[in-house]
Amino acid sequence: MTKSEPKNIAASAIRGVRWNYLGGISGSLCQLAIGIVLARILGPRPFGQVIIASTIYGFLNLFVDGGFSQALIQKPELTSDDVRKTFTCQAGIGAGMTALVCLAAPWIARQFHDPSAVNVVRAMALMIAIQSTGLVAAALLRRSMRFRAVQMAALSSYLIGFLVLGIPMALSGAGVWSLVTAFLVQAGVNSLLLHIAARHTMKPLFAWPERSIATFGVTIIANNVVNWGHANLDNLAASGLGPAALGLYGRGCNFAYQPVNTVVNGLQSVLLSSTARVQERRELMRELTLAVMGLALGVLGPAYAVLAMLPDTTIMGLYGDKWLGVIPLMVPLALAMPLFGVHALLGPILCGLGRPELEFWPQALSCVLAAAAFFTAARFSLESVAWALLAVMVVRFAAIAAFTFHLLKIRWREASALLAGRLLFSAVFGAAVWCVDRGLRVAHVGAAPRLALEFALSAGLLAWMATAAAPIAFGGRTVRFLLSYGGHLPTWFVARLKRSAEQPAVGETICS
Repeated sequence: MTKSEPKNIAASAIRGVRWNYLGGISGSLCQLAIGIVLARILGPRPFGQVIIASTIYGFLNLFVDGGFSQALIQKPELTSDDVRKTFTCQAGIGAGMTALVCLAAPWIARQFHDPSAVNVVRAMALMIAIQSTGLVAAALLRRSMRFRAVQMAALSSYLIGFLVLGIPMALSGAGVWSLVTAFLVQAGVNSLLLHIAARHTMKPLFAWPERSIATFGVTIIANNVVNWGHANLDNLAASGLGPAALGLYGRGCNFAYQPVNTVVNGLQSVLLSSTARVQERRELMRELTLAVMGLALGVLGPAYAVLAMLPDTTIMGLYGDKWLGVIPLMVPLALAMPLFGVHALLGPILCGLGRPELEFWPQALSCVLAAAAFFTAARFSLESVAWALLAVMVVRFAAIAAFTFHLLKIRWREASALLAGRLLFSAVFGAAVWCVDRGLRVAHVGAAPRLALEFALSAGLLAWMATAAAPIAFGGRTVRFLLSYGGHLPTWFVARLKRSAEQPAVGETICS
């Protein structure tokens, strides 16, 4: 590898991050706004029924993908036969899985304590077959770092499915079928747009993908299965309390996960693609890992600190009286999300380094713990399930961090200093916004306008801190890493980083 190649990869990665975040933030804002409208119209029960179907769909889709998408991205040399074999395999498995779910729908609905959801499960099963036709196209676009096309397809398909069809159908009284139709149309349009952008052959080639792809894919499947367990075991436990309770818990989780997924999804695919190309440069990977942790915690920590301190203002301001049951869930969910964000970014780094098994083992062990914790907690209340999620997230983060730090020779002392600084910054930030909330309550400002004012204040303050006081928000080490690639960043941002770099970084003096 030439000296200039990491810089070229960095330029592509930064462009990819830029498009991922432009699309991710736009998509998240649209999902938030449309989700609020649909939640106010439909109430908890329809969302609970869709969660039942989505849980099954998400699990089976792991096997449809087969881990082959990540293998196509990671494989150094790719042939047209590799593409044809993978597409044929994924499309065939997708069709078979759809048929299987349709047959098993009555049993699935009974397991979730809602026999009326049979037709919803069958209809949503079509998403498995539909999405399978776009998996190869998405992988090829990510491999070539064409993240703009991926994000445009995702945003356009969501707006067509939910804004053009979902909301009008909900207003006309279609109930849960407004959500089902929106999901199906979104999946179809997304797969079509991805294929138009990638333009790979769809001619079948009935053969198993070559051994290197299949072996890597099997490891990825194992990782994805335990990830699915972590993402859905709490829903399975909550379903025992009925579809309405599942709807409340699912909506709380959906709202809590949305910001962190925006941050994480914008980085995951770029991290996998870029680290696969510089995996032999361990010192660079070490600094990249610490920088990614600093950036993620610097953004997610203060945002979720505000949510943890203002759960009633947030839920009442957004969703109204139908969703009061979500308020007690928000404190543990908010505290868990920054840990989830960092954990979710370490996984692609391990995969890019060619060591996905190091993600699997800590995930598998913590998944066993999660199953016991969630189903035990569900015997008491939804709130207990949320607190169990926080405990599991602490274990997951500690386990995968231990494997990653050992591989890259990162000392816990330097990582702990980074974490402590971001924790202190988040606590102070959340406390400041909480004081503002107390003042607005004294002035008898309602929940919705109070939330709007506090959101504007928080967003503006965090944006200012990210540039004018970046070492406080992200840590001095992170700022120095960003400046080393300043030639690929906006000039105004680099100038602000340089000025802020002269300030002390919270928590890092421990290492000196």
